[in-house]
Amino acid sequence: MKIVSSMLMARCRQIVSVTTVALTVAVWSPTAFGESQDDLLFFLSVDSFDNLSDPVPNIDNSYIRPNADVLYAYTNGSFRFLGEYLWSSTESEMERFKLGWQVTDQTMIWFGRFHTSAKYWTTEYHHGQFMQTSISRPGMEEWEDESGPMPSHITGFSIEHEIIRANQSAIDFGLAAGLGPVFEGEQLMPFDVLDPGTEHELSFNANVVFRPDALSENQVGLMASWNDIPVVSGSSPNLTDIRRIEQTTFGIFADWRWDSWRLITSWTYFENIVTSVNSATRDSFTAGYLQGEYKQSRNWTIFGRTEIGFGEDNSSFLNLLPAFIAHRHMLGLRWDFTDKQSLTMEVADTSTQSQGPDHNNFKELRFQWSAVFR
Repeated sequence: MKIVSSMLMARCRQIVSVTTVALTVAVWSPTAFGESQDDLLFFLSVDSFDNLSDPVPNIDNSYIRPNADVLYAYTNGSFRFLGEYLWSSTESEMERFKLGWQVTDQTMIWFGRFHTSAKYWTTEYHHGQFMQTSISRPGMEEWEDESGPMPSHITGFSIEHEIIRANQSAIDFGLAAGLGPVFEGEQLMPFDVLDPGTEHELSFNANVVFRPDALSENQVGLMASWNDIPVVSGSSPNLTDIRRIEQTTFGIFADWRWDSWRLITSWTYFENIVTSVNSATRDSFTAGYLQGEYKQSRNWTIFGRTEIGFGEDNSSFLNLLPAFIAHRHMLGLRWDFTDKQSLTMEVADTSTQSQGPDHNNFKELRFQWSAVFR
């Protein structure tokens, strides 16, 4: 498998070079230009967090954290560009940087760093806190460098295709391949376009989404991914003998609205092969969540979420992610006091993975101001 992966990596780098030249020629050719459009968005937020219980390993007792996410999109004829930069008091990173070409009215090809299509929450909300109703993300949807159990970013190629059916329903297909994360310390670290490394290996992901009405927000879908994750063995005592992790995932999701109600749910099956110097350990588990929302009025939304898992206690892979949120039962209230600003509160009973069947439980309280400006 390692030989196949190396061959695919070499082929992927060749395709990167060819695509870069092709996009450059396309962008600068006279027929590529049309009426240009651009858009600049600022997603701002200030989060506060308090652990209402005794201190828990790998979890802050409290913090106040400002965040700024800057999103820029540019269109000129068939050419597309999208860039996204995230800054907070704890990190600063180029989250997305991708060039695209609209092949047909229904087909887009992208090259660069983008969000994986195998995680529903990520593709729906990206980094825009104002866009999501809740403050927190489900544990299985967390970013890879915040104890998420699977990649959130890939640097490579993606193809998006939409089919509009005769009854005006729509089916969307997404397929992507590129460089995924490495496992370092106690988290996955994605490929950084501003500081590239050579250890990263291939990741593949795909999804199929059905919408009963092409213009509707209601959708259901299937997701899958395969990830070859190298391990930086010297970054943690727990990783000393581990060399790589091969991960396969299969998931389903639904996002459905009726009247004032909304239901979001996603479930993912994980199969991991953790390869050490002398052996390989295989494990599997399923993680999922169910979030319900009720829009009490134009400005007020009540919401809650339950996150659970099956088989996660016995996962040797998750034991390498002690801060992974294994279980959470949360209630929240959001007030949109203007069209572009909101205040949100959450309370939750939460458990981290810890080691083996024992979990570290704590009660959490969150407040957030979030906004979007153009």
